[in-house]
Amino acid sequence: MKKTAVLVLFLLLVPAGLGYAWAQEAQGPKPRRTVVTLDGKLEDVPDLTPTDFELEIAKQKTAPARVIRPTELPTLIAVVLQDNQVSEFSRQLPALRDFIISQPPNTYVGLFYFSVQSIQTAFPFHSDLQKVANALRAPHGTREMAPPSPYNNLTQLIEGMAALPDARKEILIFTEGSDALSGATSASQNQNLRQAISAAQEAGIPVFAVYTDALPPVNRTTNYTSPVAGSVPDRGSPIQPSYSPAGGTDRSSSGSPQFGAQTGADVFRPEAGDRPPAQYNISYLNDMTERTGGKVFSPGKIPPDITPYLAEFQRLLRQQVILEYSGPETVKRVKLKRKLGSAKLLAPKR
Repeated sequence: MKKTAVLVLFLLLVPAGLGYAWAQEAQGPKPRRTVVTLDGKLEDVPDLTPTDFELEIAKQKTAPARVIRPTELPTLIAVVLQDNQVSEFSRQLPALRDFIISQPPNTYVGLFYFSVQSIQTAFPFHSDLQKVANALRAPHGTREMAPPSPYNNLTQLIEGMAALPDARKEILIFTEGSDALSGATSASQNQNLRQAISAAQEAGIPVFAVYTDALPPVNRTTNYTSPVAGSVPDRGSPIQPSYSPAGGTDRSSSGSPQFGAQTGADVFRPEAGDRPPAQYNISYLNDMTERTGGKVFSPGKIPPDITPYLAEFQRLLRQQVILEYSGPETVKRVKLKRKLGSAKLLAPKR
């Protein structure tokens, strides 16, 4: 079932007419990459060389083979919203639209919603940022839309993005960090969370999160409410993706091929019955972002003004480099050997 879900998601992300060729490319051998970010007041990312970094891989310490600046590759940004966030989040849509439209050239933004139906692709990765921004809508704001585990959804999204062509890939998720399938487990015990982190480390995709304490806390837990019977198609009736334009390559207004296909969904039907208590705990998000090389922006209850957090995320994107290396395992730890003022290195940690 998991392989089928990833395949369906991949079909929703690859462009019409190029899917097969790009899928073939994705299967070929390629070096591993990890994204690291300099979190500090820097005018510009300095000229960094492989000798400025130390990678720990399988108990061995080595330098990366290559340092790639972000401008050398296209950038994919997945903007993800949980559909159960309170309706007041709609006040933040203008700021989020402006953020999407303001991305620099050679940036592809995809818009996704996590709900009980798993992943809704509101708009696939595309360089026509105005079209992506126009597809933005407010979350439905109902508890029944809460995904059983957003981390299962996140794993599928990461694996789908990993199959896409060569690019710098980022995830920005607006979430309150719940996981109805986890009970009261700690971050280290949450298997759904661990799988999402492992997938992100393997794919070299940092996850950034805006923590939105969306649902009213009841001793920091609340019972998951199953959706109304029949409201979600069962596993035997998946929603089929559609493609546009038919039989050709979809290109943006700039003439470049789009990363993605038309809207669709990967369907997941929860089993009937009560769920364990859902834990709303920022510790899950802190663990996920720290181990993938991202960061949590914590405005608390929505609606605050999220503009400063979007500006901070945009600043961090300008202060990233991509480290390329070889080997059978992912990086366990990255060390910056060069002193750059008070800048802190955000890098994946296993």
